[in-house]
Amino acid sequence: MTGSIPTKSSADGWRGVVDETFTPDFAALVTRCVVRALALTRPTRTVLVTYDGRRGGEACAAAVAAAASEMGGVQVRLVPHLPTPIASAALRQGQADVAFLVTASHNPARYNGIKVKVAPGRSLPAAVERHVEQMLAEPAPVAVSHLTRLPAPEPSAGWVNDHVACLLTELPGSVGGRRSVVVDGVGGIAGQPMAELCRRLGWQVRLLGGTPDPEFGGLVPDPTWAGTRRRAESMVRDVGADLAIVLDGDGDRIFVIDERGRCVQPHELLALLLDAHGPARRSDRADDVAVTVSTGMAVHKVARRQGRGVHETPIGFKFLSPLLAEGKAAAAGGSVGDLAFAEHGIDRDPFVAVALLADHLNTTGGSLGDLVDALRDEVGRPRWFEFRVAGTGDGQLLHEAGLRALDGVGLADPGLAVTELDGVKFRFHDDQWMLLRRSTTEAGVRVYGELSPGPRNDRLIAQLTASVGEFLAP
Repeated sequence: MTGSIPTKSSADGWRGVVDETFTPDFAALVTRCVVRALALTRPTRTVLVTYDGRRGGEACAAAVAAAASEMGGVQVRLVPHLPTPIASAALRQGQADVAFLVTASHNPARYNGIKVKVAPGRSLPAAVERHVEQMLAEPAPVAVSHLTRLPAPEPSAGWVNDHVACLLTELPGSVGGRRSVVVDGVGGIAGQPMAELCRRLGWQVRLLGGTPDPEFGGLVPDPTWAGTRRRAESMVRDVGADLAIVLDGDGDRIFVIDERGRCVQPHELLALLLDAHGPARRSDRADDVAVTVSTGMAVHKVARRQGRGVHETPIGFKFLSPLLAEGKAAAAGGSVGDLAFAEHGIDRDPFVAVALLADHLNTTGGSLGDLVDALRDEVGRPRWFEFRVAGTGDGQLLHEAGLRALDGVGLADPGLAVTELDGVKFRFHDDQWMLLRRSTTEAGVRVYGELSPGPRNDRLIAQLTASVGEFLAP
């Protein structure tokens, strides 16, 4: 098996090219290895299997269901087109012990993959993940065979309705705003379920990309891409909607757009929701916030005002979820539209985010644009950026590249602080920062950062990125 394993995902599982490195046989192999690894630490009685609309997804899900059934004593529930956050919620509610989700999430259409979640709704524990990787790398891995009898597929509508009903019970103040919203599912599987939540909130919905499409309408199913958000931004202005919601392929990333067509950055959304979901001061859980190293400073500043601590983790929600599960944080988020609140679950969930935002809008009585302006006035309107450059390098090389770039534009001041939690992060005056991190999902190095507002920002960012790229060029 060594040499043929697909690219390892940085989030919750394994990913490869459809019909090349990701096949039904490989999906079945991963399933058997995961179930075997989990058996050493926890019982697996009920397995939830789902898939999105990508090419080959149904065949791979059938292989997963068959492989899980072969393990003996396991009940398999096959639910097509179930968004990842709703599968995680089902694990939290005890409807299954483990979920296998055949999806490549936010990646382009040529990819497919498999995510694995375990109760109470989190990624595989690190030790289990390492064990699975070891089994997959063995010269003679676990044998794969396929049963012909599979469980009858269950419609996803009931699972969606249960999740929506649970949210509205937990957040009754979210209902009744009578707003209009554009929802763009980008051809993934979460558009219709999100539209259903919005209707139940009392909102008028215009749905784009609500039917699962293997090609995602030619878009990359990732709302972090400006081109993916563009049609929602245009429509919200054209029809005079109050906001827009853009999701990724399996529904666990969210970007929101205000009534003026402006993109609200994920760290801004989390900061707004921290205000809506103020410190609970509960004895069983810290009120701290957990963020990844690439998350903007708006979260830090709002948390500081509220008296909350902030924990930084490596990039990936699998590093945030344990802090929520262990009661060390009440809220968590990253820079790609991934956020969660422990009171409503320990996995990223855009449905929770929208319900909390609706509650906040109803409480304040203002528009989303007004809330964003007030937040930006408070935190200083920094310019957040992310780019990828060619090249690679260890921590020392990234450190040298960053120092050289900052020195070249006059930002390497005496108070410069450097951390290496995930890549190399430079912090300098006025809460400005830059992070260099080798990408785990594609070739190259990611350059993230925030600069104070000013007319030279675009030029400074271009100079920083060019300098890093030149230094690391292969």
